[in-house]
Parts: sequence; structure tokens; C-alpha cells
Amino acid sequence: MGKIGIVSIAAIVLFGLIIPSAAHRLARRIGLRLLLASALALGLGYGALKSDEPWTGQGVVENLAFMLASALVVVLYIGLSVGAAGLVAGAMTRDRQ
Repeated sequence: MGKIGIVSIAAIVLFGLIIPSAAHRLARRIGLRLLLASALALGLGYGALKSDEPWTGQGVVENLAFMLASALVVVLYIGLSVGAAGLVAGAMTRDRQ
């Protein structure tokens, strides 16, 4: 069995528990569509900041593809996190009754 360090445990807790719970709570407050639109904007912004190619010629196409891929990953992560947290919350409410 491999060793798991404190950074790995913190990443698992953050991306596996804290962010999905917070995203589910936020989706219930502001709505899932607005949360996904915000995630899309965040992913596009991240892609624009991290793009390495020049913004001329073929570089524009590659940068836009990177931006869209980043946005897709963020939106999928938030959507799946909200769905999974909703299932867990629903199961917990059924168990209490």
C-alpha cells in the first residue's frame, strides 16, 4: 500500500468533499443554471490566462480550443459535484425520516 501525504489528503478532502458540498449549497441558493454559467466563465478565464500560444494566426485557434476545454472540464466537474452532493443529501434526508 502506498503512502499518502498530507497534500494528497488535503486535495482529496477539498475536491471530493468541500467543493461539491459548497457547490450544491450555492446551486440551491442561486440556481444550477447560474452556477454552471459562472463555472463556464471561470473555465474560459482560466483558459485565457494559461494559454501559451501567441494570439495571432494559428495560435488563436489553439488558445480558443484550450479555453473551451478548460471551460468544459470546470462545468462538468461542477455539474457532477452538484449532482452527487444532491444524491447524498437526498439519501441523508430519507434516512432521517
